[in-house]
Amino acid sequence: MHLSSLVAVASCILLQFPSVAYGRSNASGTRPYPGTPANISSFALAPFWPYQNFVTEPEFHPPVLEISKEPGASDGLFVFAPLPFLPVYPDRPPVGLIMDQLGNPIWHSANGYLGQLEVQQLDGENVLTYWTGGIGGGFVDAHGIGTITILDSTYRLIKNVTLNDGTFKAGDSMQNKPYPSYIDIHESLITSKGSLIVTAYNSTPYNLSALDGPEDGWILDSLIYEFDLRTHETLFRWISVEHIDELPLKGSHQLYPNGSIIDGNNATHPWDYFLTNSVAPLDDGYILSCRHYWSAIALDSKGNVKWNLNGEDGGDFDFVNQTGKSSTFSWQHYVRPLNSTPNKDATIYMFNNHNNGFDNGTNPSTGLTLYLDLQKRTVETVSALRDPKDVVYVDSQGTYQRLPGDHKFLANGQIPTLTEFDDNDRVVMKARFGQDNQVSSYRSYLVSNWSATPYWAPKIATTQEPSGNVILSMSWNGATPDVYDCWMIYESTDVNGTLTEISQEVPKTGFETNATLSAGTRLVAAAAGRGKRASRRSKSLRVELPSV
Repeated sequence: MHLSSLVAVASCILLQFPSVAYGRSNASGTRPYPGTPANISSFALAPFWPYQNFVTEPEFHPPVLEISKEPGASDGLFVFAPLPFLPVYPDRPPVGLIMDQLGNPIWHSANGYLGQLEVQQLDGENVLTYWTGGIGGGFVDAHGIGTITILDSTYRLIKNVTLNDGTFKAGDSMQNKPYPSYIDIHESLITSKGSLIVTAYNSTPYNLSALDGPEDGWILDSLIYEFDLRTHETLFRWISVEHIDELPLKGSHQLYPNGSIIDGNNATHPWDYFLTNSVAPLDDGYILSCRHYWSAIALDSKGNVKWNLNGEDGGDFDFVNQTGKSSTFSWQHYVRPLNSTPNKDATIYMFNNHNNGFDNGTNPSTGLTLYLDLQKRTVETVSALRDPKDVVYVDSQGTYQRLPGDHKFLANGQIPTLTEFDDNDRVVMKARFGQDNQVSSYRSYLVSNWSATPYWAPKIATTQEPSGNVILSMSWNGATPDVYDCWMIYESTDVNGTLTEISQEVPKTGFETNATLSAGTRLVAAAAGRGKRASRRSKSLRVELPSV
C-alpha cells in the first residue's frame, strides 16, 4: 500500500484524504447497477455505488457485488476489507468482509478498518487474522501503527500480537499518544512453524547530504520481525538502514526531494526510500518485496542479502527475455515463492503494479511469474497475467493469489475488481465492489477453507407490512454456508408463553431471511439449522400487535 503527497488512496484513514483520482481501468463512466432488491440502500446513502441494508443488523452496509462467472470457476468466499473514499462516502465506514459469490455477506466486522484480513492456518487449524490501528498519524504514506488479531473459527480471540521493543520513534505529532504496538499494516504472515512475520517502520536520523538533502535528515527505516506465537520470542529482526552498503539510498525510485512533505527534514516527515510491503519464507531465509526499490530481495537466516532481483535492470540477475527498454516490474506488491531449490533456482510471483502516483498509465498491471536461475543469475518471465478485456493501471495495493488446480486470483487493490483465471489463464470470474478510486482493498482473497460457527446467537427482528402482516427477519453473522441452510421458527400467541414447538421451517435466503409470522403471534424465536437439526437459537422476541 502506498500514499504520497502526489498520490493518496483512501487508505489514510486518520489524518488525510486525497483530492485527485489515481489508478484507472479501461471502464469509463458510471457502471450500471445490478438488480436492486429490497435491501439495497437509497441514492442518499450511496450516491455512486449501491450498498445493502439489513433489518437485523442496521449498522451493516456491505457493498453490492457485481459478479459474472463462467463454467470452471472456483467455489469459495471473498475475504477483503473495502475502504471507501470517505469524502465521497461519508456514511460508509471501512469494514472487514467475507462474502459469497452470490454477493451475500457471510461475516461483517464491526465498523473500522481491518488491514490484511486473511484466512490462515495456525497449529493445523484455520484462523482469521487482521491488523487494526492507526494509519498516517505522524508517518507519511499509508504506514500503520497497530496490532495483529488472531480469531478462531468461532470468532473468539486467540491472541493479539503486539510489538514495542523500545526502539520506535513515531512522528512528532504522535509523541503525546500512547502506542502499545508498532506493527505496520503491510504484512502479517503466519508460517508453517507457528511463527508470525510482520513489518514495521521507524523514523531514523540519517545524513542525506549525498542526495542534496540535510545532514541531519530523516528516513523511514523498514523493519521485519518474526515472532514465535507461543512464546512471543523474537526469532528474527531485520533493519534496512543496517544494509545501506548493500542496498544504497540511490537505488530508491521514490523521488527525493520531491517537493512535498515527504522531504526527510524531520521525524514527522521522513523520506520513505524502501517500503517493504510483503515478506515470506524462502528456503532458510526470507523474500521481501521492496516497492520503492522495485526489488524482490532474498535474505538468509541471518539477514544477509543473498540476492537482489531488480525490476529495472535485473540487479544481481540478467533478464533473458526482456524486450524494449521498459522495466520488467515496478512498484510491486505481494511477492511470494511458488517453488525453490536452495542455491539452484526459484520461481516467484507478484502483483506487478507497474504504476504509482507519478509514474502511471503506460504499463498495465499484471500478475507476474518469474523463473530465477540462481547459478547462472538469469531471470525469465514465465507469465504476465491480465484480463485483455479489462486492462488496469493500479497505482497502489494488490494481490496475486495462487489457487488449487493452477487457478489464479488477481485483486487490483485501489481498483475494486477481482478476477479469477483458470489453468489456461482464461478469465472465469469477475467481481466488482465499487467504482474505481472510490473504494479499495489492500489485499483480497478467494478462499475455500473457511468454515465458521459463531459463538454468538443469531439475531431476529420484526417489521409490519401495510397489510398488517408481521415479517420476521433472521440472520447469523459469521456462519458459513456449510453450517446452516434453513431457519426453524418458534411461535406463541402468549407473550409469556414457552417456545418449544417448531411452527415453520424456511430455507435460508442470503444473509437475511424473511418469513411471515402466523396471525396472533406474540412471542417468537428462530434457530439456524441444517437438515432437521438446529445449530443455534436466537433470543426470544416479543411481537408488538399490528396497529389497526
